[in-house]
Amino acid sequence: MSYRAVGWLAVAGLVAGALVGPTIGTASAASFNGAIWTSLSDGTSVNANIYANKGDVYLNGGPQNCGNGNGLPDGNYYFQVTDPSGATLLSSDAIKFRQVQVVNGVISGVSGAGNHVEGTSGCNGGTPVRLLPYDDTPNSGGEYSVDLAPTGEVEACAGFDADSTTLNFVKDCSVASKNDNFKVGAQPSAPPSAPPSQPPSNPPSNPPSTPPSNPPSNPPSNPPSNPPSEQPTGGVEAETGVPGTTPPPTDTVSTGSSSSDGTRAILFAIAGLIAVALILTPAPAARRRR
Repeated sequence: MSYRAVGWLAVAGLVAGALVGPTIGTASAASFNGAIWTSLSDGTSVNANIYANKGDVYLNGGPQNCGNGNGLPDGNYYFQVTDPSGATLLSSDAIKFRQVQVVNGVISGVSGAGNHVEGTSGCNGGTPVRLLPYDDTPNSGGEYSVDLAPTGEVEACAGFDADSTTLNFVKDCSVASKNDNFKVGAQPSAPPSAPPSQPPSNPPSNPPSTPPSNPPSNPPSNPPSNPPSEQPTGGVEAETGVPGTTPPPTDTVSTGSSSSDGTRAILFAIAGLIAVALILTPAPAARRRR
């Protein structure tokens, strides 16, 4: 086989690797079944994930909202509390104390060195686990985020330390995880359901003064000589503003897309260089046999 044929095969292989290779790598970080959510200590969820106090919030999980559906894979998991963006770790104790177990598809209390307070059996037959201790969120709306990831994947993170109070496994590692947001703080009061039944009992103390009974006797002596030459055109523009921050998705998975894009670019570049060299190099003349 000539060197040109080998070169074109190399180009084809590099292009195929750029298209297929990164996709295979990303699939290894696929999500897992089930869902997590927050609840009260007895497993019941309240007020669209709004709680009066930080200590009222418990981690729960399994089939979505205690209904039908896939449960979480059985095993041990770490959890953490962050701000809504996931950039700021708010859990303040060592990660080894934030371990829970999943049995029969639902969160069933702490595991390993986990020492958080457990609640009572909820609607899905599991045992929720309290999220405290965690710091106050920097979010002005009182919003928090909780993440759950398998212990094996978290412990494979570079520099993992069971006593660490700073490891943010969503930000610092590439792990499959589940996520849910919640708020802590007073709820907005509901508007009145019906208008007042009685009008105000006392009208204004000073009614408007009486308008003049006679119009002015003399009109303006010098009316404007020339009306405006042009009428104003256009309309009032609508008020504009900066849109609020979009909360993160409730089920996030780290995929390492930036590294995959870099790998694709490198493979395409190498393939392009080889192809250019083959095109610019003249083919050898065929020899006639005698």
